[in-house]
Amino acid sequence: MNISGYSIGYYALCHRKAWLKQQGIDMEQESEVVALGRLLHEQAYERTPKDLMLEAVYAGISLVGKLDGANLKDGVLYEVKKSKAAEESHIWQTKFYLWLLKLVGCPNYTGLIQYPLLKKTQPVVLHPEDEVRLGEMVHAIAALFRSPTPPDRNPNRKLCAKCSFEECCYG
Repeated sequence: MNISGYSIGYYALCHRKAWLKQQGIDMEQESEVVALGRLLHEQAYERTPKDLMLEAVYAGISLVGKLDGANLKDGVLYEVKKSKAAEESHIWQTKFYLWLLKLVGCPNYTGLIQYPLLKKTQPVVLHPEDEVRLGEMVHAIAALFRSPTPPDRNPNRKLCAKCSFEECCYG
């Protein structure tokens, strides 16, 4: 079992979505929102390395990450997102990547979430308390992924309106 940046982001947003995705249920292949996000990713940061893969092990749990981009010289990793609707999720995903970099011996990176359609950026810094929280999240996600049944639906249905998994939960 691998826990990825997507696992962290989905977990921060909706535990059920994280579980469904881990089970191989992928509702995103038909999503126009996801397709737009991929297009933005392809067009962003054309002169920087993209899709950098990271792997680490934490407490016996395999962690993986795929960075949207990075300026290796300046120590900045980039994440490209379409909107701020799931900003908290984006921040935790980026902090997870910063933590992975630290776990593999690159502790001095900072993060930058780019929202090209909004023409905004969000700086992200990894603090010691974030590392503790990420460790807790990794353990909680590992337990969630071992569960044979999905967790309850998210009580905040407002988040579900544009989610590609909404049909799976409420259909």
